[in-house]
Amino acid sequence: MRKLNGLMLTALLVLVLLPVTDAIGEKTPVAESFKVEKGGNLIVDIENIGADVDVKVWTNLEVSVTAHGIREDDLEDLKIEEDGNTVYVLFDALRGRRSHRSVRFSINVPSEFNLDIGTSGGDVEVTGAIKGTVIGGTAGGDIEIDDVDGKVELRTAGGDVMAGNVNGDARLRTAGGDIEVGDVTGELTAQTAGGDIEAGKVGKDLVAQTAGGDITCREVGGEAVAETAGGDIELGLVKGEVKAETAGGDVEVIGATGEVSAQTSGGDIRLKGIKGFVEAATAGGDIYVELDPSNASESSMETKGGDIELYLPANAKVTIEARIRLRDWDRGDRDEYDIHSDFKAEEHERSEREVRARYVINGGGKVIEIETVNGNIEIRKR
Repeated sequence: MRKLNGLMLTALLVLVLLPVTDAIGEKTPVAESFKVEKGGNLIVDIENIGADVDVKVWTNLEVSVTAHGIREDDLEDLKIEEDGNTVYVLFDALRGRRSHRSVRFSINVPSEFNLDIGTSGGDVEVTGAIKGTVIGGTAGGDIEIDDVDGKVELRTAGGDVMAGNVNGDARLRTAGGDIEVGDVTGELTAQTAGGDIEAGKVGKDLVAQTAGGDITCREVGGEAVAETAGGDIELGLVKGEVKAETAGGDVEVIGATGEVSAQTSGGDIRLKGIKGFVEAATAGGDIYVELDPSNASESSMETKGGDIELYLPANAKVTIEARIRLRDWDRGDRDEYDIHSDFKAEEHERSEREVRARYVINGGGKVIEIETVNGNIEIRKR
């Protein structure tokens, strides 16, 4: 009987302690709701704690906020309030009083609303098309948003950035992940220190920079700058000048107007449908160029270890200086390397150390310099 009473006493103690543990532990979710007008603002600022922010777009003219996982002793640091047509969600977990469980905010907003979301260490997600400015930042998670009719600024120090179509300018930055965005009607700036960059059609200028991945963009309506230290660059039609540089991959541009500068230390260069002039240089690959030359400037193509193919209109007015440097550390017999052309050469000479040719086409014009080491040169009509 004493043993039974002991068990009953233990069970009673557990039942008594459970409400106390719950009171100082995780609390029932905190929820607030506010009536708002179109074009209002949502400002979320989560500090000193990792917290996910999940925003969903709905048809109601109302903002609803639910906070999950906040402990009782952290509730005084939570503020959910409205001022004018702006809803604030503020949470600062003071040092030494941080929530020990996952904290998450679920928020619903109207389809015409501005978002400014910041968190110290979680994911940010916006589901549903929205009209307004969208600003999102996190120090340690992914950011993912759907279509936006307005300006977009997203930044993370430790994750991927993904966005749908943007009707406006977009600035996307991450220090440790990939960037993917659909069509952008305005300017696009995409920068990452550790991933790929992929974009659809960009209406205006493009700046894409990564230290560790590929860069792909389907079309650019203005100028394009694409730089990577460790991947390929592939650009569709660019309606302006191009600067494409990589230290470890191929460069391909499918159409451009103006100056095209393409450089790589370890890959091939393919430039198609270029109207203007080019500067193409690689230390370890082939060069292929389709050029409708402009009299604005001279062009140059140089490789230290590959072949060069240049295609020109039959009525092009240019002067071509072509040279093959012959070295003993060749890919084969040095006598195999030569300059071939559909145009008549003014000069074509071979010596022990090099092969030279000069072409004055349709009376001549701006100079195109072509040079390779232990490779072939082809100059063709198209």
